[in-house]
This record gives sequence, structure tokens and C-alpha cells, in this order.
Amino acid sequence: MTLDELGFLPTISMGTADWTAVPDTPGVYVIFDRDEVIYVGMAGRNGKGSLRKRLRDHSTGQVVNMFAQYMLFNRLLDPVDLPRSPQEAGKRCRAYIREHCTARALPSEDGAAARAIEIQLRSRLAPTFNAVKG
Repeated sequence: MTLDELGFLPTISMGTADWTAVPDTPGVYVIFDRDEVIYVGMAGRNGKGSLRKRLRDHSTGQVVNMFAQYMLFNRLLDPVDLPRSPQEAGKRCRAYIREHCTARALPSEDGAAARAIEIQLRSRLAPTFNAVKG
């Protein structure tokens, strides 16, 4: 079953998204680096999740966020040209995400429903950064 068949919303660019068009509800999201599925996540673990806030947070490239850490350590650190500060690392990460990454989102009733879908998608899509292990 495709993301379209599951009811996912159209693709949004992480660099030019109109965040007001992204639902402010719990749900599941898939992040792509060009055509590669790199991350599957959810919003709503605490029952108050927001796809809008979660995806907008990921688009910032802040290295305190797990997605940005995956991106930085798996794609962006070049031993020949290491960032000289956390700010520079964040800037590089943010620029890469905004230029190369897109996302698809699927709103859900609540966090429990989002979590169930997230687990299924992580297993099925095998995202590069957070596939289900074992």
C-alpha cells in the first residue's frame, strides 16, 4: 500500500513549507532526502502532539533534535571540513534539510493510533536513519 493509498497529505518541502497548511494534530510523518526514505516519526506521544510543530522543528536543523543528529552524523560531517562550532553544525544541517528534504504527513485521531502506524511504516519502509531493528 502506498502513502497515497494510506491517505498521506501531499509532499511538503522542508525549506519552503507553509506550516499553517500542516495539521496541528497528532499523526505520522515520513521524511525523504530526495527520493530516499530517511526517517519515519510521529507527533502525539504525550497526547498533545502536533505534526506542524514536529515537522517545523525538524526543518530547523537544531542538533538537539534526533533527526538533525542523524542527518549531521550520517550525511554532513566531512572529516576534511568539520564544523568549528555547534552553531556552524546546525547551520549546515539546516541548509541541507531545507534544500534536499521533503515530508509527507498523515493526521491521526490520537498518539496511540499514530504510534501504531509509525511502527508499521518503520518496519515496511526501512528508513535509513531509524528502521526497526531485528
